[in-house]
Amino acid sequence: AKDDGRRNRRQMQKYAFPALFFVVCLSIYYFAGGESGAPDGIDHRPQSMLKAGGNDNYRWADPRALPALPGTDDDEDPLSKTIERKAFKRNQELMENKHFYLKHFKVKRVGLPPMEWEAKADAALKDGYTGPVLDYTKHTYDYPDLVPSPPPPEEYPPLERLGNLLERWPQDEMDNPPSPFVEQLLHFDYSNPAEMAVAVKLRDLELPFKVYNVPELDAANLKWTDSYVASGFARHNDYRPSKHKPLAHGSAEESTDNFFAFFVSKLWNPETMGPPPTLDNDWNFETWAKHARYADQVQLPPTEPHYYWQVAVEKEERNSPKYTWTFISKDLPSFSNPEPTFFGFNPPEQKGIQCRFGERGIAAANHYDTGRNMVAMIAGAKRYILAPPKECSKLAIVIPRKHPAHMFSLLNWGHISLLDDPKVMSMPEQERGWLERARETLAIETVLKAGEVLYIPSFWFHYIVSLQKGAQCNTRSGVPDEPNHYFGGRDTVQKCMDSSY
Repeated sequence: AKDDGRRNRRQMQKYAFPALFFVVCLSIYYFAGGESGAPDGIDHRPQSMLKAGGNDNYRWADPRALPALPGTDDDEDPLSKTIERKAFKRNQELMENKHFYLKHFKVKRVGLPPMEWEAKADAALKDGYTGPVLDYTKHTYDYPDLVPSPPPPEEYPPLERLGNLLERWPQDEMDNPPSPFVEQLLHFDYSNPAEMAVAVKLRDLELPFKVYNVPELDAANLKWTDSYVASGFARHNDYRPSKHKPLAHGSAEESTDNFFAFFVSKLWNPETMGPPPTLDNDWNFETWAKHARYADQVQLPPTEPHYYWQVAVEKEERNSPKYTWTFISKDLPSFSNPEPTFFGFNPPEQKGIQCRFGERGIAAANHYDTGRNMVAMIAGAKRYILAPPKECSKLAIVIPRKHPAHMFSLLNWGHISLLDDPKVMSMPEQERGWLERARETLAIETVLKAGEVLYIPSFWFHYIVSLQKGAQCNTRSGVPDEPNHYFGGRDTVQKCMDSSY
């Protein structure tokens, strides 16, 4: 009997540790969003947009992330309360805690079992990536006639009601664009000196336009394959200099749907603002690119999780020896040149180069930049909706400088098409009120395709929809001495701020 007891204890000890190890691993996988805890493999911590209940699949704006509607009592402004002095001090204390950041702003993906989309991607891409179902670089477009001199601002650019733009082509109807798409912005051939002379005048007048036939963009379009771009990035958390070539440091972000509302994480306090709109994850570029190919191949719906890849080239790089330049600076010399070029025309005021790699459906929240912005499309296509500074009061721009979403609006313009839908009952009143104002905004749209550069004047608002897998880089050249007095500039936006807060 004693021998049997000892034998049983040895058997229990033999299997106890493996069983305990399995339970711990399963728990980690569950709470990390693995298939045992979440069928879609997504981290389901709520994000700072309110998910509608019932049959609605919409993610509404959290009232704490929207400014008060004009005419609202100050006591009814939840956004201002989130950045009161006491709360702001608490933000700083929290963000000094690395564990707090990892808990609220980052999700681990590497090292976990494959997510559900990966098996679907393997099946969808088994015969190779054939590109998007609708390739906007080959779509049909009508272009305006060229002019020998800049038109007066009363005539150019021709603006129309935002609600009309989105009624003609709703944001999330990716596969049903107008055909032909009628372009209203002037387009100039970069190789034609006479045309570029007019482009320079428009740039100096702070009016938007586009340039095409840019040799370095055409070359980059051929060169920037997924494998080439991936080879130019450091692996995750590897900041050691390469012995062979300088490496850029990119990062992936994710959202529970296709809307990305950008913010400064170190200023975001989940205690007062709710969970952040997006999360950082630890993917490398190859994984992001695989998901982007998959999104094109299966026409990823807007309600599915979406992913974004971005990288910044610091302004100091342009003044360093060229052998230290990353592939971005080397391949875009007109953007990285320390001497003035048409695109980087004020090097002392340039902030470096920012590159965004987007996938089908991503809608980037409306915002403005303080610098004159040259946006180059290297691959794919994006829809840009522009509005001049004088439309500021209609756009729910977050004004306070201490707020993490300063200069942005957290309105999803895809919801404008839902305003008159009697089936949609769950839209919060504050979001409805702002969207009703926003659809009266005077705006203009354009499809920016591979090989084109869009000039966005300083303080012009822009909302961006990625139409397919693509790469876009931009550089900004400071604030002009004189704004466009018809459309406004810094002072116009400042007045909007002063009247709002």
